[in-house]
Amino acid sequence: MWRVGKVSVVNYEKATVRCVFPDINEQSGELIVLQGRTIGTMDYSMPAIGEVGPVLLDKNGNGFYLGSGYSKAFKKPKEGKENKEIKKFKDGSIIEFDADNSTFKIYSKNKIIFESENEILLKSSLIKIEGPQENTSTITAKGIVKSIEDVITKGISLVKHIHKGVKSGSDKTGGAE
Repeated sequence: MWRVGKVSVVNYEKATVRCVFPDINEQSGELIVLQGRTIGTMDYSMPAIGEVGPVLLDKNGNGFYLGSGYSKAFKKPKEGKENKEIKKFKDGSIIEFDADNSTFKIYSKNKIIFESENEILLKSSLIKIEGPQENTSTITAKGIVKSIEDVITKGISLVKHIHKGVKSGSDKTGGAE
């Protein structure tokens, strides 16, 4: 049998919930929360207290909370449209894939951490970084390093750098030419 249940308790450790059934004013036992995948590549997404969705129960009251859906009371994210997959978090952070233009977007209100035990490879015909950068280790370049503006190391400008005590004549010192 199935009923409409309102999530009243969430057990994040067991990935279960308890639901209140408004039509009979009773609370269920622990219900397994339906997930996309549970072996190998695994999904984990738990409902919030107060979410309403269908519950599938056997004759002993064991069952599954099948998830919630959008309604007049709970509107879909405004970014949601055909050919777009979205995960929007309560702080406004978004993970989004737009199949119409093959664009993957991650937006965070705080920071994004990419971490690997081996290496991280960014590969594209062009990689743009907008904003200040900070590196806490060595940078190794296997090609030419170009700077449109000055290069400063330990507070010394390459463009404005000069040497004292150079003899006159054809010898040169100063900024890069």
